[in-house]
Amino acid sequence: MTVDVGRQSSPGGRGVLARVAPLRRALRTEAGSAGLLLLTTVVALLWVNSPARGSYDAFWHTDLAVRIGEAELALDLQHWVNDGLMVFFFFVVGLEIKRELVMGELTDRRRAAVPALAAVTGLAVPALVYVLFNLGDEAVSAWGVVISTDTAFLLGVLALVGPACPAQLRLFLLTLAIADDVGALTVIALFYTEQLDPVALAVAVVGLAMMVGLRFLRVWRGPAYLVLGLAVWVAMYESGVHPTLAGVVIALFTPAYPARREEVEDAARRTRAYQQSPNPEFARAARLSIDRSVSASERLQQLWQPWTSFVIVPVFALANAGVALTGETLRAALSSPVTIGVVAGLVLGKLAGILLGTGLAMRLRLGQLAPGLTRWQLAGGAALSGIGFTISLFIVDLAFDDERSADEARVGVLAASVLAAFLGWGLFRLADRLRPPGTGGRPVLLDPPVDPARDHVRGPLDAPLTLVEYGDFECPFCGRATGAVEEVRDRFGDRLRYVFRHVPLVDVHPHARLAAEAAEAAAAQVRFWDMHDRMFSAQDRLTAGDLLDHAAAIGLDVQRFARDLGAGRYARRVEEDVESAEASGVEGTPTFFVNGVRHTGPYDADSLAAALLATAGEDAGAPLPVDDALAGGALPALGPRRAGPVSAVDGEPEPVPADLPETADRDGAYPRLSDQQLALLERHGYRRWYEAGETVFREGDPGYDFTVVLSGAVAMVEDHGRAGQRVIAVHGPRRFLGELDLFSAHPVTLTAVVLRPGEVLCVSDDRMREVFAADHSLKELVLRAFLLRRSMLLELAADLRIVGRGGSADSRRLQAFARAHRLAAVFVDLDGSTDGAAMLGELGVSEADLPVVVWREGELLRNPTDAEVAAAIGARG
Repeated sequence: MTVDVGRQSSPGGRGVLARVAPLRRALRTEAGSAGLLLLTTVVALLWVNSPARGSYDAFWHTDLAVRIGEAELALDLQHWVNDGLMVFFFFVVGLEIKRELVMGELTDRRRAAVPALAAVTGLAVPALVYVLFNLGDEAVSAWGVVISTDTAFLLGVLALVGPACPAQLRLFLLTLAIADDVGALTVIALFYTEQLDPVALAVAVVGLAMMVGLRFLRVWRGPAYLVLGLAVWVAMYESGVHPTLAGVVIALFTPAYPARREEVEDAARRTRAYQQSPNPEFARAARLSIDRSVSASERLQQLWQPWTSFVIVPVFALANAGVALTGETLRAALSSPVTIGVVAGLVLGKLAGILLGTGLAMRLRLGQLAPGLTRWQLAGGAALSGIGFTISLFIVDLAFDDERSADEARVGVLAASVLAAFLGWGLFRLADRLRPPGTGGRPVLLDPPVDPARDHVRGPLDAPLTLVEYGDFECPFCGRATGAVEEVRDRFGDRLRYVFRHVPLVDVHPHARLAAEAAEAAAAQVRFWDMHDRMFSAQDRLTAGDLLDHAAAIGLDVQRFARDLGAGRYARRVEEDVESAEASGVEGTPTFFVNGVRHTGPYDADSLAAALLATAGEDAGAPLPVDDALAGGALPALGPRRAGPVSAVDGEPEPVPADLPETADRDGAYPRLSDQQLALLERHGYRRWYEAGETVFREGDPGYDFTVVLSGAVAMVEDHGRAGQRVIAVHGPRRFLGELDLFSAHPVTLTAVVLRPGEVLCVSDDRMREVFAADHSLKELVLRAFLLRRSMLLELAADLRIVGRGGSADSRRLQAFARAHRLAAVFVDLDGSTDGAAMLGELGVSEADLPVVVWREGELLRNPTDAEVAAAIGARG
């Protein structure tokens, strides 16, 4: 066996492992923002320490008042920046956290629990450190100076000095920083508010309650939230609570949700109406419907992100970083317990507090860290959290009446921020130096470790040696490496367990993702390794139709397999492996891990065996034979069309009614195409008009074009023109016809009959290849819909359907009965279906009737005994 040692498939510019490109672009923006923030800080220091110092104070203490009638809100420019503009910064960060909580990584509350607890201890420990240095002095009341993390500086410096792919670390620190900010602002409200106005605070609470009410009333337009947000800000300011807290709170109450299909479709309809008849009324309706289809949270975040990064935060730095660094101030600061306490609290207290809280949360099993977040990365991020700039400088003004002590504290804040940045940089570089040579600064440990309850393991679960491969079923190097893996398994026998994880590189291997999901769909039927071996032995046959053939060949329930694959039921399972690959430093396929450590260099059998022995420190055991050959004969992909002869000779067919309603979508089997998708198809195809009764293509035709209904309605009919013909589905506008036979050389199995006159869009097979190359998402949409439709045809083609719960003993009994009597049967598992309730409603049965047996003609038996099923078979000859 010849193996291309050291060769890998690597992702392209938009591959799975490059999917963090948008994050990297965002980090470049944050790095630029941090650079601008640093620049304005330096400008402020130079300005206040120059001969023009008086102009700095005069400018930022210029009063600016807003009057409405007799009511007036008067602040100097510095407070307008601190109390007004910075609300938008906290608002934007709060929106990002809200999105992550609702739709992103933090939907896993166990991951959110760890940074939340770390934030609490990250507030408490620095305060205690400061108190230790100032115990017995009236300056001890300024402990709030050291509790806050500057989110803007933190993320910006992280982008500049952090690890190469800090996605998990950034999310952890962002969550921690927001919890930290909320805690710090709460401390200001409770301990640094001289007077609290309960009436104004109650008004703020009422305003927030009204925002919640708007959400439940499904009010989505931004102006309504803007008016209430301004009212909440003013009320919080008047209450004595720091008004920037309003930004975070309002963000958490702003609606965030994924795009809703019905609203997107409504926007498309209104946009199409405007295209057909441009006028102001239609233009406004289209614009509002498009806005409504995207949550207010996402729209506001996109609007305010650039302003906060490049305007608001730099202006804040310019207004607050002006500290007079005179010789006297610096000499006093070097021996001042205030300065020392601030530096120790921010630099050491933050680091210790965050690590303590993280360790405590993990020990108490309150949550878990994201895959790939190492302890050294965490320590570096915790050190950077000691950059306390924004609220720290603000609390200095609140906590100190003595200007000399205030200057000493400001020096401490600036010095601590610089030291924390260098400490974080040093910890990140130390982590790089501690990695084994040749790893390119990437993680080297398998993350997460092998879990026999989740991973696909070949060999004894408790074997002392472990070999893990991250692979891609379409990768030629992975295919060649399988021989080396088999030789290693043969050499070590029961002493080795082999684990396979997915990394489908969709840029270079267009069929890889669907193949990975196919392996997981086979795993659901306890045939993962059978599918694994078959796909690696047939890497040139991984289309959707080929996967169904493979499933049939290894004896799977093809109907269930097609439905699972079409519905994307195991897509998330594959994504989990991809996330694990990112966390483990995988950059291409195949990548091997030997006893939990990433293997570098050749991956021929001898090299892998040597690596296993080197990590184990012992000799190889006696070899054992490899797995048995694949069992199970091949089955036809579609299954029997009829249990007996077609009854068309017995009479004339009933005409297909022209008023049949459109078939409801089922798990995405009948999707509607978007305007963009239709426009792409139209560039490669042509339009054609059909009258009622005409056929677009017929059963037995050698093939047909990819066809989209633009107007009217088209029915897909089985056995058209013969007695017993039946309508499989009715398609209306924006739906496409056909199923997997579009891509096969076999004769067409269904007839497309026009029910109501209309226009269709046709694209030939060769042009569809160009379409799919231009829009991968459209290709996946079509393939998954075709898989689901094949699943439905398999269901209809069977002699009987058994509908029940997968764990039911009666369900298993009826399936065994069907196999014993050689009946073509499919099992519909309601536990794995998203429309189980609807299916029960269609059948007219309840849970108490399960399992039920449905014959081809629609006759139904409720939880029948074997004898009752046998009697029904006998009655049908």
